[in-house]
Amino acid sequence: MPRRATAQMAAVLDIVRAAHDHPTADQVLQRVRKRLPSVSLGTVYRNLQKLVEQGDVRQVELANDAARFDGMVADHDHFVCDDCHRVTDLRRDAVPARASMRRNGFAVRSCVLTYYGTCPDCAGTTRRRHRQGSSRSRDLSDRFAAKRSPAGA
Repeated sequence: MPRRATAQMAAVLDIVRAAHDHPTADQVLQRVRKRLPSVSLGTVYRNLQKLVEQGDVRQVELANDAARFDGMVADHDHFVCDDCHRVTDLRRDAVPARASMRRNGFAVRSCVLTYYGTCPDCAGTTRRRHRQGSSRSRDLSDRFAAKRSPAGA
């Protein structure tokens, strides 16, 4: 028998589906409270778990981070930026490994692939900072060398 959808569950589902930042349960709670101010963290946790069990929401486990929730339940991968910690959905174009696994007798239920590194926004910031730091280091080195060089040399 299907469970009755409550106003709290509907709000949790709406929040997770509308979110593109893969919110934690605490973040879902803060957003749901804008609609339902008296909702508790326990209610949000229970509803998130029910939605995961029903397949309406995906729970994303990331290294050294709280569980996050994803409203996109179709197969896809994630990229986690080491600098800003943003989680980005990545389209899964082809899964030749899954076909290979089946041919070799494995029954694949699911696949989770998470890439870690630096997102384009942070990479641009790092490159700019590095270029500025390099020229500043050169300026300081040149000044230091000028002070140390013998006069008239």
